[in-house]
Amino acid sequence: MNSICKPLTRFSVTVRSSGCTLRNCANALFLLAALFAAGCSSMNKPASASFASVLIYNQTPEKIRLTADSVFANNGYQSIRNPDGTQIYEKEATKGEQLAYAGFVGAHEGERTIVRVRMGLEPQGLNCFLLSCKAFVVTSPGDFVSEQTFPLYGWQSGPYQNLLNNIRDNLKVAAMKAVQTP
Repeated sequence: MNSICKPLTRFSVTVRSSGCTLRNCANALFLLAALFAAGCSSMNKPASASFASVLIYNQTPEKIRLTADSVFANNGYQSIRNPDGTQIYEKEATKGEQLAYAGFVGAHEGERTIVRVRMGLEPQGLNCFLLSCKAFVVTSPGDFVSEQTFPLYGWQSGPYQNLLNNIRDNLKVAAMKAVQTP
């Protein structure tokens, strides 16, 4: 019992001498929790939309897919439709991404590295669809033995959110033009 009390006493003395009272620590934790909660804008989205997503109203799934194909093609992506109906877009990774994911030797040797974006389209009610995507960096794509897939994190979703916003905005403009022309 005595051996446990000495370290605890030393710890409490250290905490008191550093000026960290229980109230200061509680305030710091509350501030940290508030910062995390305020910065987390994806909390009101479904779990499938945790990377990048937009809600699209009054459009057919086919129009959404065609517009997505166009926007991604304009940004250097190639479209691939899987047999199960899911849509995938791929493009060659940048030198920085190749270095980060294939490593120095892989980048030096020219190991193929791509960025793969998997799209999802889910109905969210009457005339409303959730268009979402998840991005991955793939090294040695198509190689059965050495292909590796690295999912991108939420803080890396900015460019993909911009692409989805562009799809939504293009659909809105097309709908406005359709209404204006008799």
